[in-house]
Amino acid sequence: MRDLLDDDLAELYSVRPADDVRLARLREQLFTEQPKRRSRNWVGIAAAAIAVVMITGLVVLLRPAGRDAPATMPTAPATSLTDAAALLEVAQDPPARYKHVRYMIWQAMSIGSPNSRDWSAAKVEFQVDAWLPTRQGEMIVIYRRQTGGRQPIAGTQTEPDRMAPADYRGPALWGTFCTTMPCKEASLALPLRTEPAEKLASASSRLLSPYTTNAEKAATYRELAASPEIHWDNGRVSADGGRTSFTIDPVTGQVTGSVELKAPDSPLPDGTVSVQVAVTSEWTDQRPS
Repeated sequence: MRDLLDDDLAELYSVRPADDVRLARLREQLFTEQPKRRSRNWVGIAAAAIAVVMITGLVVLLRPAGRDAPATMPTAPATSLTDAAALLEVAQDPPARYKHVRYMIWQAMSIGSPNSRDWSAAKVEFQVDAWLPTRQGEMIVIYRRQTGGRQPIAGTQTEPDRMAPADYRGPALWGTFCTTMPCKEASLALPLRTEPAEKLASASSRLLSPYTTNAEKAATYRELAASPEIHWDNGRVSADGGRTSFTIDPVTGQVTGSVELKAPDSPLPDGTVSVQVAVTSEWTDQRPS
């Protein structure tokens, strides 16, 4: 290749003898030195990239404000029933076969007369497990049982079987009965009571039933929030003059429990909790047969 270059140069112009040495050096550098890498203008490229990002950001910021946010958008913990309703509306059910809802219940019970020597009052614990299938037409499974837990309240403590017969499975938390899914919670068709002290209590079946959907529960939250007599206190929902209160998880918006105080004509001591419920739920692919 070097010879060809010399021939081409000779044809273009004649070389003076004085230039032989200089041309020889140039040819040597041409074939022995590594070519220098060009330095890119990284500053300019970075500025261009920043400009693109800024332009993209402007496009995002200038989208119409009325555009719906995605359902998976993070939401701050609820500070009211209305906020809890919004949490339920964006919640998504995972792809599992069953929803398992567990209710741990303490119910106050008594036997005998408060003025008699054999009067006894105690709290008895019950457990209710409901497995709701996500497939339509599949069987619903619900187990109810006594756990054996007892908490004395007053009087002479008697045999457990006298306080709660073995065939008694606990208080009714909702009135709807279904054998397969889908199942509609019947109490949703009934209006809530108008009396402020009873309005929250009349929503009990709606809020505790495993058949109430998130959308239906959110609608009930908003209906209750419209009453100024119903208050939210860091997840505890109560009503002026009412005996029933609920706890709602501010992070998920789900009901996690309820408390019902004794009725005025009950022989139980003042301030006694008549029924206390703790609610937990999970999604699973297996259930008891």
